[in-house]
Amino acid sequence: MMWEALVYGLGSGGSVCIALLSRKGKKAQWWDDVSFLQGIGLLAWCIGSLLALSPMWWLQRLGLSISLITYVFFLRSLHVFPLSSHPFYERWKMVLDTAALVVTYLLLVIFHDISNHLNGDSPVMVYLQGGLYLLIPAISVLLAIRQLQGTVRTNRGRLLFATILFIAVTMMTPVASSAVMVGCISASLVFLFMAHRGLDLIETIKMEKTEYRYLFDRQKFGKQDAIMVQVILIFIVSSLVAIPDIPYYGRVGLGTGIVFGLVRVYFTSRDNHVLMNETLVAASNLEQKYQNQLAQIQLQNEQLSQVLRLKQIYEYLLVASNEQSLREVTYETLQQVIEELVDTWFAKMDTLTFLQVSLESEKKEIYYCLERGTRSYGGHLYQVEQRIIVSEQRDSSLTPRYVALIAQIAIVDQERTELEQSFFQVLLVNVRGLILRCLHEHQSLSLGVMETEMGLARRIQSMLIPTEELTIKGLRARTVYAPITYVGGDYVDYIRIDDRYVCFIVADVSGHGLPASLLATGISSAARAVLQTSWSPDEILERLNQLLFENLSKTRSFITMLVAVYDSVEHKLLLSRAGHPQPLYLSATAKKVLGCSGGVGLGLLPDSTYPLEEVVLHEEAILLIYTDGLINTGRKEVFRYLRLWLDELSELWDKPGSTNDAIIDQVESFLWTMIRREKQLDDMSVLILQFHSDPLT
Repeated sequence: MMWEALVYGLGSGGSVCIALLSRKGKKAQWWDDVSFLQGIGLLAWCIGSLLALSPMWWLQRLGLSISLITYVFFLRSLHVFPLSSHPFYERWKMVLDTAALVVTYLLLVIFHDISNHLNGDSPVMVYLQGGLYLLIPAISVLLAIRQLQGTVRTNRGRLLFATILFIAVTMMTPVASSAVMVGCISASLVFLFMAHRGLDLIETIKMEKTEYRYLFDRQKFGKQDAIMVQVILIFIVSSLVAIPDIPYYGRVGLGTGIVFGLVRVYFTSRDNHVLMNETLVAASNLEQKYQNQLAQIQLQNEQLSQVLRLKQIYEYLLVASNEQSLREVTYETLQQVIEELVDTWFAKMDTLTFLQVSLESEKKEIYYCLERGTRSYGGHLYQVEQRIIVSEQRDSSLTPRYVALIAQIAIVDQERTELEQSFFQVLLVNVRGLILRCLHEHQSLSLGVMETEMGLARRIQSMLIPTEELTIKGLRARTVYAPITYVGGDYVDYIRIDDRYVCFIVADVSGHGLPASLLATGISSAARAVLQTSWSPDEILERLNQLLFENLSKTRSFITMLVAVYDSVEHKLLLSRAGHPQPLYLSATAKKVLGCSGGVGLGLLPDSTYPLEEVVLHEEAILLIYTDGLINTGRKEVFRYLRLWLDELSELWDKPGSTNDAIIDQVESFLWTMIRREKQLDDMSVLILQFHSDPLT
């Protein structure tokens, strides 16, 4: 008894674990969850069995009452057993089975106590008949589980086998010895727990089924279920006849089971008859559906044959169009080629009775019109009107805005008529292609002249950018200039004011191309005019802003600029900045962005002022003054990219073997390498200034 109590106690803990497994990763309600139902049922069975071990008669009966929960919950779990596309038990079956179980169970207990109240023994038939009520749905589910495949079938089958094993163990309870029960209970509990763990690892496979297949599966399942009930009824009746020693209370329970079984067989047969009629109707609908599909396939084959005939016509017209595209066409021969193309279309399309192709302006003024056939105004022809754009920028007799088409075709059938409309679209595309070829041929001649003029403009602008190195006492200067197009809006220059001062200017005009280059060219003459009277960078910027403000305002442009004046006597640099990026400073003691305050760009405010900064040059250093194209390479993090430039230039400065004389060559070479490597989105210009620690060198 002690070992049995221990097993029941451990089983209670295992049943709680099974019930807790039910909620993991599942969306079903608890009354539809097999793990929860069997976990609670197993817990009730363990508690009832523990009470049944008590010598007190009333505790034993309490244990029997609690054990009823086991049968009810296990019966519910078999009714909702997880099957793919599961033909669930009808609700009335579940209600009837539960009612039969509860009534039979109570009658067995009551009549047993009435006839054996002095003995106090356990009603053996309770366990046997309760197990029979569970075996009916268990075997029905076992037959249905064969529909599953692979891992799903294996896991569901393992759980069902563990459930049947547990049912068999409950039926053995009153007749087996204590040692045998301990072993069987332990094995069934372990097997049941492992089966539920494996069930939690997979999900039910959902299979799409037709209405006919669904009804057929339900009917098949209902027949199997009815057969199982009939087999159990035959077994019960045979037992009543063949075994005269069955106790009185047992005959009452078996008789009750026979009554409920007959009721269940009757209603099941009735439902199966209804399902049979629904299945026949579904089969008839399915047959009709297949006939409709067959008719649709035949119709599609006829349409395909018609499409193949149209395809031959379409291929012929494409070949004719390609032959026309290989011909040399100019504005002088354009109309002749269009006529030949329209004649080919009109002759090949046998349903076409009238065709008009015209070149029109945006206001529907006709530049050129070509007609074939006779236009009819009756209602027996299908009329097609289409128009496509030739050029949105041009509208002339040579390059019209639209190519328009009007066609009338005999109606053979609606689908063919719709297909033939695409042929007219091809005709319009070919006519437009001929016009655009003439336009491109004309433009190519103009483009050659334009390229020659742009090349000349580039050479003129390049003459304004210093290409030779400037070498004076204490300083060397070089420029790196890379416009994004033929000409650019960047401006780099150094101008000797006198023997003591040199002015350096780096500017960037907003925009690109020719307009920006014209403004950049004007900076050169304006700067030289200002330097006649002013040499301080702040004054230079203020004067340039006053001179250029009106022109910049009219064109809605602005200029960023940095002006630096080098004093060769005091070996210092004066700086003023108008919205321009801050320069990079490299020396043995510092590698940084040279901080200097500034004002807004030229052309933004008429009376803007600009702070003056002074940099004393007391060591060997490199100063890079650049336009924003150097750091505008499509990256969103401009400041981070500027830091990368500074880090790489610092490595170049600290590179072993670098000499003061060669460092400017290395920096220039590095800049050209980086400019060619990166994707250029703007004009790029850099002024490289190298200062010596000794101004006399």
